[in-house]
Formats: sequence, structure tokens, C-alpha cells
Amino acid sequence: MKSALEEILSSLGGMSAFVKPGQTVLVKPNLFSAHPPEHGVTTHPEVVRQVALLCIEAGARRVWVGDSPVGLQPEARLWSLTGMDKALAGTRAELKSWKGPQIPVNCGDDILAVPEWYRDIDVIVSLPKLKTHGLTTITCGLKNVYGMVNGPAKSQFHVKYPSPATMSSFLVRVFAAFRPALTIADAIVAMEGNGPAHGQPLSAGLLLASRDAVALDAVACAALKISPATVPMIRMAAASGLGIMEAPGIQRTGSGLTRLETLRMKPSVARYLGRIPEVFFRLTPCLVRLHPKIRNRLCDRCGTCVRTCPKNAINKNRPADFPVIDRRECIDCFCCIESCPKSAIAARLYIANLFFVMQQRRDGAAEK
Repeated sequence: MKSALEEILSSLGGMSAFVKPGQTVLVKPNLFSAHPPEHGVTTHPEVVRQVALLCIEAGARRVWVGDSPVGLQPEARLWSLTGMDKALAGTRAELKSWKGPQIPVNCGDDILAVPEWYRDIDVIVSLPKLKTHGLTTITCGLKNVYGMVNGPAKSQFHVKYPSPATMSSFLVRVFAAFRPALTIADAIVAMEGNGPAHGQPLSAGLLLASRDAVALDAVACAALKISPATVPMIRMAAASGLGIMEAPGIQRTGSGLTRLETLRMKPSVARYLGRIPEVFFRLTPCLVRLHPKIRNRLCDRCGTCVRTCPKNAINKNRPADFPVIDRRECIDCFCCIESCPKSAIAARLYIANLFFVMQQRRDGAAEK
């Protein structure tokens, strides 16, 4: 692993081109939720370990490793299941908690909450996982930075920015607010299908690295056999001057290029969402939406979704009951989908009938 990392970093000047002696470095993997490495959901722990060691070799005074997962998840369990605790054992790298005092970071019209220790960071090294995504088509370098935002706040941003276009615009602003110096994507085991949590692992055998996360994501689109210009997040980031999207301006080197070109990752449900005009998301969000649906045949009634839901919209009357989602309370943040250990909750494109919408409005008027 170390030799592979050194190979991909050699054309960029090595880790010493990004990390200087005495600096505090945040190594930011994708710790989306508590899944073991073989599921392909989170950055592989050996990648994290070797990058942390390279930062130490470059002279970093402190190397911190961390990410804020979706929803409310015990960090000790997250670090254990993802292998982070064992990966960093015996090194000077330290796992950092997102709990505790928070400070605000301006992001356009939004205020983001991050840990107080963020003030002490000199360099961010981002370690995304290459995966498909049900809303943004792909999650890699650009979207990985969203993990800097405190987990419980993420659900509210999903409500505020429900469409692929609005969420992509928001994610570009988040990336600009934190902007890592270096991005190294773990595509050793990627994820295809309905990622980012419950797609299918795909053995890709690749590492991608760049100082330009926009260019990295654009190159990664080759695995999906799509143009980067069709991904709103990449297109908007390039238009904002955050990086290069067009192939002629991107210098590509390394032994994995042929492998990347031969991959064919199955797309997510985002391919259907992209066909829905933005006006429908703006004017009729209650009519056209992605909505979580519990698949009872896969559910083991563990109650994780009930405990994770930020709006208490999932109910179980008795321990033996299957959970039920209350559509009137659900805000479609997908914390339940992303936290379910059995992949028993899926996103479904939901087109409401007018009777249901009118009934909701009558109920709301009656409550007032």
C-alpha cells in the first residue's frame, strides 16, 4: 500500500509538497457510517494508516484523523467497525471526535458547525471513497468534504436542498469553505449501484490522487462511463473556478489509467432524478420526491432507524413490530437508509397523488 501511495504522489512532488514540518494535518477519510471495510462504504483503514504515516514522515507535528458520520452514531463503534482504531494503533496519529464545542464556518447564506479544534488545522488531506450516489450521481473528492459538517446538521441541509441541482450547489460551497490541499481517492474497493451506503462493492484496485479535487472527480467519471459535465456538482465546481473539468487541461499519469478506463460501474437512482426538471423540485416538492421505504423481508427489527431518525418519524409500538415511517413527519434526510445495518431501507422515487397532498394540507389546517 505504501509503495502504491508513493507512486501516485510522486508526480505531485510527494507528501512533502503538501505537508510541512511542524504543521497540524487533518486526514479526513469517508467514515460515512459504521460498516466494516469489506462493505466498500468507508475509506479502507490501511489507506488511512499509510497516509497518516506519510504525513508524519513529512514532518507533521500532529496528525489528526476524523470525519462526522451521518446521524447520531457512537464514535467508538464507528471507529471500531471501520477499522480506524486498529489502523492507527502504534502511530502518532490521533482519532478526533466531532462531539464537544463547535464553532461556525460561513458558507454563503449558511452557517456550518465544525469542532472547535478546526482552528488549529494547517492542512487537510481528503481521503474519499469512490462510490455512486443516489442524489449527486457520484461521491468522491468534492462531496467527501461535506463530512466536515457536524453529522446531525446534515439532515437539515438535505431538507433545505432537496434536488440534485440545489444540493450540488450547496456542496460546492461547502468544498470551497474547507478546500483540502490534497485528495487521495480510495477505489481499491469502490461501490456501484445505489450508493453511498447500500450499493454493491466493486473491486477496482485503484488509488487516485490530485491537488485538484474537481479534476479527480472528472477523471473518476470514466468508471461510470459518463461525462463530468453531466454531473451538476462537478460542472458547478469547475464553473466556480475550484478546479478543471475538461480533459485537455488534466494531466493523467500512473499505471492505473488503463484499469480505470475498463471499469463500468452501475449507476444509481440519480440517473432518473436528473431527468426531472428543477421546477418540479422547487414548486412541487411534496409531489415528486425520493422517500425511504422499509423492506420488511430484510429488516431484523433492531430499532437502529428509530433511534437515528432526527424527526422521530419512524415508530415501533412493540419490540417485535416492524418499524413504520410516518410520511407526514419524514423529511427525507435518509439518515435511516444510511444507518441501517441490514440495508433494509431503500430510497424510492415517490410521486404522491393529489388526494394525499390535499389530506396533508387539511390536517395541517386543522392542527392550527
